[in-house]
Amino acid sequence: MGGKKDGLYKIGEVSRLSGVSIKTIRHYSDEGVLPPSGYTETGYRLYSQVDLSRLETARTLRAAGFDLPTVKRLLAEELGPREAARLQLDAVDLQLKALARRRALLESSFGTGEEGDRGATRPYPDRARALALLSAHEREAFVGRHLEKTVDGIPLDPAWKEWFWKGAVLELPEHLTDEQLEAWVELAELVSDEGFAEAVEKQARPFWESVDGDFDLAAWHESGGEAMREAISAVREGRSPRGKREQAVVERYLEACAQAMNRAGDEKLAGWLLSHYEATVDPRPERYWQLIGILKGWPEKPPHGEAYRWLMEGLRWRIGEGREVPSAPAPG
Repeated sequence: MGGKKDGLYKIGEVSRLSGVSIKTIRHYSDEGVLPPSGYTETGYRLYSQVDLSRLETARTLRAAGFDLPTVKRLLAEELGPREAARLQLDAVDLQLKALARRRALLESSFGTGEEGDRGATRPYPDRARALALLSAHEREAFVGRHLEKTVDGIPLDPAWKEWFWKGAVLELPEHLTDEQLEAWVELAELVSDEGFAEAVEKQARPFWESVDGDFDLAAWHESGGEAMREAISAVREGRSPRGKREQAVVERYLEACAQAMNRAGDEKLAGWLLSHYEATVDPRPERYWQLIGILKGWPEKPPHGEAYRWLMEGLRWRIGEGREVPSAPAPG
């Protein structure tokens, strides 16, 4: 071959032999994924047959979804034939999963099988189609990135944030049913909406800025969790928060807030909690938790929004304010 020298190929020949563009090969070389085996006297890069094999492996890994730093680390290992074959099989498995996601999207978008044309639903727009094709890890990263921007600058307790992230962001399923696919697309659009971000920040910032000292997460889980469970039971049983038994639940909730926030559980705190609720009530955060519930396969709609409204009505009754609790959903 005319451009071949001592068993080495110029970058243009590598491009023709591999089908990879010169620009991509040069980028791989610059990133250390495909260092050249030599140079011509005039400084042009030269590649060997081993480099061609390395390039093919890198291309397969990239097609399977590995980023360049990961590809570089994988290729730096001393892999024998068995390990290399296993790596290729793993890459193929990832590609098959991506194809399965595309198949699920097409089936849910256009309908297949006997129902075919008669049962076809509307096609997804381009953005929704792209969102639906994300893997579980990519979905978590997408939601986490948007929520992180929403709470940026708010003095969240680190332990609380870790607990919250587990429920609100992490452990999303890899394979989605039709219902979960619809829920995911709606969730992605919701967290991308500036109005949602503003609603979450409006609810979260005053609370965390009012915490006096360290937030007691254990106390909140124990006392607040018990009060919330009792409130949920009261809502399901149709009990008003004005009774003696029910007011005891409201009292436990107020004490839980006071203990977690290092504040006195008095009428002043009760008034603050109620005023904060009324000033920040918004249906979108509650819808977020409903969609998360669908994605995670929770057996029923999260009842915390209704229970929270019940508690706020109990606080209003407790402090004797003659205001109606807003009918719009509260955050769950």
